Amino acid sequence: MLVYYILSGGQHPFGSVGRCENNILDGKYTLEHVKDEVAKDLIVWMISKEQTERPTIEKVLAHPYFWTNKSKEDYLIKIGNVLEARQRCRPDQDLLQAIEKCAVGKSFSEWKSKFPCALIDKLSGKKGEKAYPDNTLGFLRFIRNLHEHYPEDSNNINLSLLFPDLFGSIYLFAEERKWNTRPCLTKCFQE
Repeated sequence: MLVYYILSGGQHPFGSVGRCENNILDGKYTLEHVKDEVAKDLIVWMISKEQTERPTIEKVLAHPYFWTNKSKEDYLIKIGNVLEARQRCRPDQDLLQAIEKCAVGKSFSEWKSKFPCALIDKLSGKKGEKAYPDNTLGFLRFIRNLHEHYPEDSNNINLSLLFPDLFGSIYLFAEERKWNTRPCLTKCFQE
């Protein structure tokens, strides 16, 4: 509740004084005063009605809300290496529709327009335009390959500045899909 109070500028997740205690007992809350979706994810976990479902302080501190930009970038690189992203040219259509829903109206919805054409061509190589479809799976694979194969170019790109809502959107999507429990990603949550 204290985290919500600080991030919301003095609001209480369980409402005003008169209804607060009843709302706590009923597990009714609102997070409308906090815009950061990753912060909301953490708060929901911390105010879980069942005390046994609430995280320890170690788990709270390992939550992505507290990650550095470097840790977030490393996570996105690892996400770009999951099987589904590697199959970006022939993706499962249900997955593609679901991940594209999380891109609607976001800074990364037309990601190719934010990079120099020369860089996209460089990474596409002989594969041409199909190497990186203009969708979120294509973007995740592009991020992975950029950092893996062209570190000098990747050093000149600040993903969190170019795409401020990318990490939160992808983290929540991966959380919903249970990707974050995969061995290739679980390490991210232990560091």
